[in-house]
Amino acid sequence: MAKKKRSKVPVAPAREETGCGTMSQYERIAWVCLHLLVFLVPIAISNPSIFGAQQLPLTFDQFDIVKVFLQRALVLIGLGVWLIGLAREGGRVRISKVGWLVLAFLGWVLLTTVLSVHPATAVFGKYRRFEGLISFLTYASVFFLTLQLADRTTRIRSLARTLVISGAIVSFYGVLQYLGLDPIKWQSLPFEANRAFSFFGNPDLLGGYLIFPLAISIGLAISEKDSRWRIAYWSIFVLTGFTLLVSFVRGAWIGGFVALAIVAYAAFRVRYKPNRVDWSFMGASGAVAALAVGRSLSADTAVMNFWARLTSIFQFSEGSAKTRFEIWQAALDATAKRPIFGWGADTFRLLFPKFKPAAYVADAGYLSVADNVHNYPLQLASAIGVPGALLFYGLFGYSLATSAKHVFAKDRGVGRFVLVGFWAAVAGYLVHLLFGLSVTGSTVFLWLSLAVIVSPLATSREIKAMSLYPVVLVAVLAVMVFGSYGNARYIAADNAYLKARVSSTGLDRVHNAENAIRLNPYNDMYVAELGVAWKDLFSSSAMTLVQMDPNDPAYAQQYATTQEYFQNAEAAYRDAIAFTPMEYDTYVFLANLYNQASYYMDAKYADSAIEVGLQGVAVEEYGPAIRLQLAIAYTNNGMYDEAIEHAKIGADLDPNYAEIRVVLGDAYRYAGRTEEAAEVYRSVLAVQPGRTDVADSLAALETSVSDETTSE
Repeated sequence: MAKKKRSKVPVAPAREETGCGTMSQYERIAWVCLHLLVFLVPIAISNPSIFGAQQLPLTFDQFDIVKVFLQRALVLIGLGVWLIGLAREGGRVRISKVGWLVLAFLGWVLLTTVLSVHPATAVFGKYRRFEGLISFLTYASVFFLTLQLADRTTRIRSLARTLVISGAIVSFYGVLQYLGLDPIKWQSLPFEANRAFSFFGNPDLLGGYLIFPLAISIGLAISEKDSRWRIAYWSIFVLTGFTLLVSFVRGAWIGGFVALAIVAYAAFRVRYKPNRVDWSFMGASGAVAALAVGRSLSADTAVMNFWARLTSIFQFSEGSAKTRFEIWQAALDATAKRPIFGWGADTFRLLFPKFKPAAYVADAGYLSVADNVHNYPLQLASAIGVPGALLFYGLFGYSLATSAKHVFAKDRGVGRFVLVGFWAAVAGYLVHLLFGLSVTGSTVFLWLSLAVIVSPLATSREIKAMSLYPVVLVAVLAVMVFGSYGNARYIAADNAYLKARVSSTGLDRVHNAENAIRLNPYNDMYVAELGVAWKDLFSSSAMTLVQMDPNDPAYAQQYATTQEYFQNAEAAYRDAIAFTPMEYDTYVFLANLYNQASYYMDAKYADSAIEVGLQGVAVEEYGPAIRLQLAIAYTNNGMYDEAIEHAKIGADLDPNYAEIRVVLGDAYRYAGRTEEAAEVYRSVLAVQPGRTDVADSLAALETSVSDETTSE
């Protein structure tokens, strides 16, 4: 009887024993990428001034876009190499029920992206937020890669160690900022001086991130047997806790407290008995917290005062709490309008002008625009619909519930307290998101932590080497190359945008704006910047034109140049509106351009300003800036009643908006309503006594009234 030949199956090379367990060479590369992501993303910025350099940053957005770039780059490499190794040598794929929920969530986000009111934003996310479809794919990839590789206690501890060391660097820099010793040069900050923001650019974002090293460092400390590492982890915990306090972020305080309460509960369940080191650092933690709180009580501002900051949580009818409720109301109204599919991921910046209540303008000021709900359930509901929000919280709730029995088992002792730390971090961060912001630089760790807590419950499936390995290799390499190329263009585009905004003028500025659009045509900020660049050229050229003698031979050439700049600005703004019809600011910019053209070139452009202004009102009814442009245009057309109507609406919306009150006074004066004009002028001077233009108008008005009275 003839013997049957056995099919030859490629034999995987012997796996090498590493400090993290047995890994193939492909898995080791993926593991290094995962560690690099955990370590580098929190500390990544594009400002080189820490090295004494005076040149510009690499990107206009010095924080989030760099973190996004690193995440995508490392995920592309890590996941791509892991897949190549699996196809070539075979191996093990770890599967979790949570993974199927993640896939369902991604499918829903994809569907809502297709149905979005602005697919480009839904794919890439809003500038400086970036939480669109691509970021959710990145989160899911990090979840998958972590699930595959963090399959044993030693690897989970290794990942946790890298996370808290990076967190220590972030925290240390935050403390330097709090002490006024920041080595990096920043421009003016939109929040209080000496408030920690570290490498995140905003205290709210820093506070959310710190929940992860806070909870995980104490989990490492309690479960560590080596006294030196135990001291190191406790030290990081104290440093992180102090930085969290001096970020003065209430939502992060609540989230951090919840995380620590969970760790304390777990310690109680296993009858944890602190040793001398533990007691020492517990005391040190209390002393450091008391120092931070005590020092804050003498702060000049309520934001930097711990007690005032804490009690303000319950002051719902004033301050940031009041505006927060107004933003939430806008999100609820937007969700009610499209409850199933939402408006598209990360599109709230576009929705807010349409749905914000009138009271928000007076409470926050006419320049304030909310690009985030400050409440993640509402953020998700308005973005990807109620089903999408339920899917998200369903998958995290299911994961926490199913992993709790394993994580908090009584008979495990303190050996699994690293898992407790990750579990507490997930819960604490989710609580923080009820009041805070979700951005990729911190939320990626939510998904990584999710993979860690469900990893012990995952099952394995052996996969044989693939006969179509060459096809898989080409496909994966193509995705990696294409993705890396697009990722590099993403950064290069923001560098061009930086030059257009900051370092270039004239036609060079235009060329940089055009280059930003060429490299990334999906960013509405870049598209609008081209219009701004041309408009500034037009304004400068027009000012030169009005100072020239029309009989000057050079006048015709100057007029032609001015007209060319105007037409280019007009076309760029029109393109911006066509690209993002819901972006309110562009209507303001274009109406302002037409108003300037009506003054410098031809009065007929006031009609165009009115047309665009009314379109802007349709986009944002409660927008004082567009009412200002309408009032100017109607005044230029001699339509004073209409000018008064719109100027009065804008002035009532934001009583502190002085410029629109000046225009209202002018409209009253031209309409012959002198008493009302004088009253408005006086109200402006009461707030801004240095306005000589208003003082001159009031003086001229009073002189005119006096002359009329004398003649009578």
